[in-house]
Amino acid sequence: MKIAIVAAMKEELHPFEAHFAPGKVVFAKGPIRFLEVHENLYLVQSGIGKANAAACAAWLCEKIQPDLIINTGTTGSFNPDFSLADVIVSTKFAYSDVDATGFDYAWGQVPQMPADYPVDKDLHEKVVGLLREKVNGFNIQSGFIATSDSFMSSVDAVSTIREKLPDIVASDMEAAPIAQVASFYDIPVLNVRGVSDHVGQDAPDTFEETLEKASQNAFEAVRIIVEHFL
Repeated sequence: MKIAIVAAMKEELHPFEAHFAPGKVVFAKGPIRFLEVHENLYLVQSGIGKANAAACAAWLCEKIQPDLIINTGTTGSFNPDFSLADVIVSTKFAYSDVDATGFDYAWGQVPQMPADYPVDKDLHEKVVGLLREKVNGFNIQSGFIATSDSFMSSVDAVSTIREKLPDIVASDMEAAPIAQVASFYDIPVLNVRGVSDHVGQDAPDTFEETLEKASQNAFEAVRIIVEHFL
């Protein structure tokens, strides 16, 4: 199996680079970097936001053609019961900031595209079970992580998203476009992220304080998954 691990920021990718010591950069464009560990493992920095993530996913699917993409890094929790630095394994991919409801699309649905991109149930259950068996020191959570181009510090935006997507547990800025592009190639995607903050006005300060720990815990979880599948 060929696996690509994708994180948006250098801080989120750093634990993987320190552990796996990739040998060379095989592709670079703007903020995007593909680092080869070996022929079956690649580390990828996508850059922040949906446009960077979509471009990265397209190049990744064309040039590397992985069998599995693991999107990782940090996430803002909508669930107050999730602790900072817990790791969430998402059940599906969708957007929280797309509105074509005037044309009878679901909230978050890009016109002429699916309403969401579910993670294969057997794969999700296998990964969550594996992590809960192997992980020590932090909790493994499960639920729907939605994607937006906004960091969730606006109280009004958070309130709207809670109303429109009542099953949301967290928010990121890259996963859904990666899953959307990967679906064109029939490549499965996992989203495994550490909780860096709870959404709301205090989120930016909490993010800065928790970024390193959340990234480290996400790394530990993804490392377990990679070692299992490779």
